[in-house]
Amino acid sequence: MNMKTPSRKRRRTCYDRLRARMITARRARRVNPAASAAAQLLAIFAGMVGRMPLTPPTPVRYAAPSVSPAWAERKQLAQRLGVPARYVEITMARGEVPYSVLFHHIRGGGALRRDAMRVLRARAPEASIDWLDHVEVTDRWSDLLLCFVRSEYEEDTDIKLLKSTIAWLDTLSPRRDTVGPAETGTGMGSGLAPSPSGKDSDPTNDDGAPKGRRP
Repeated sequence: MNMKTPSRKRRRTCYDRLRARMITARRARRVNPAASAAAQLLAIFAGMVGRMPLTPPTPVRYAAPSVSPAWAERKQLAQRLGVPARYVEITMARGEVPYSVLFHHIRGGGALRRDAMRVLRARAPEASIDWLDHVEVTDRWSDLLLCFVRSEYEEDTDIKLLKSTIAWLDTLSPRRDTVGPAETGTGMGSGLAPSPSGKDSDPTNDDGAPKGRRP
């Protein structure tokens, strides 16, 4: 009868001890993963709260820039004269803004054109106001600029404005009996020409017979 000899207990090596430590560490990490995540979130939240100010920021109100006394006086003068502020000095010196300045600003466009058209409407012939509105709506600025006459007499520009207004009105209501500028000298049509009347226009004599055929 064979008797089993008791086996000797295997001695642990360095590898066994290292393996045991790794298993123990893995078990420790797997114990409560939610607690670890919660701790990380708490740390992040604490950092965010620490950066926030303790009191809410005070809203900053918009403060308009201070107006100088000179500009305030200039604006009051412009309102009193009925012109934009850019024309205060020239209006006080000359009484009105010259056409040369107005047409130069109209050519420039933008805010200059807007202010110049405001003054031009005030000093142009009243009959041309509707045409000036038409020019602004349709952007026919080249037609308006052609009305400026380089002359010492401002009335020459007024005349060109009126002629352009008449030409525009003719295009709105054309007439068949309109005659050309060469016939009238004005281009206003035959509506202003006297209509034939009297005995000079009668093709018959007093006795009813055709002229030149008296019995």
